[in-house]
Amino acid sequence: MRNRKNVVLTFFCSLIPGAGEMYMGFYKQGISLMGLFFAALVIGEWSRMEILWAVLPVIWFFSFFHTHNLRSLSPEEFLKQEDRYFVLNEVHFDDADVFFKKNKKVIALALVFWGICMLTQICMDLLNPFFSGFLWELAWRFNNHAARIIVALGVVLGGFHLLKKRETARQEEEETADEDKLEEV
Repeated sequence: MRNRKNVVLTFFCSLIPGAGEMYMGFYKQGISLMGLFFAALVIGEWSRMEILWAVLPVIWFFSFFHTHNLRSLSPEEFLKQEDRYFVLNEVHFDDADVFFKKNKKVIALALVFWGICMLTQICMDLLNPFFSGFLWELAWRFNNHAARIIVALGVVLGGFHLLKKRETARQEEEETADEDKLEEV
């Protein structure tokens, strides 16, 4: 690999998140950035959570300046750069079977819900010309926001679950400390 690539091509590739890194020879970094950018775009649109789009400029600017930083490195520094994924770098996919077995029900429920939301949206799109009125409008609005409602409930429940685990761990620590004090006496 060498960092003395064509200046014009480097500039144009750096305009697409991840493409500049790939042009410079850092394919794992480029795939990571491109994947993050387009995942935030697609998930934000699908779930109608446009707040995810707030990370798009951050990813874009990081990728742009990262590419130009790589190009400006001396040849020695450039050769020392390691091509690694930005996300899931420390995850060992050898344990993927354990992860999927442990979370099989959650994954299955998420897939079923996703499929039901998609089918409901398709059916309502097909039936829309034939129905009107308050109940149909209410059902249509609920259908449009169902994914966001579920994601929001999942986030809230996940937060409560983490707080409960933290509270339980704190209580166990206090009980252990109390038992240690009683043993000392």
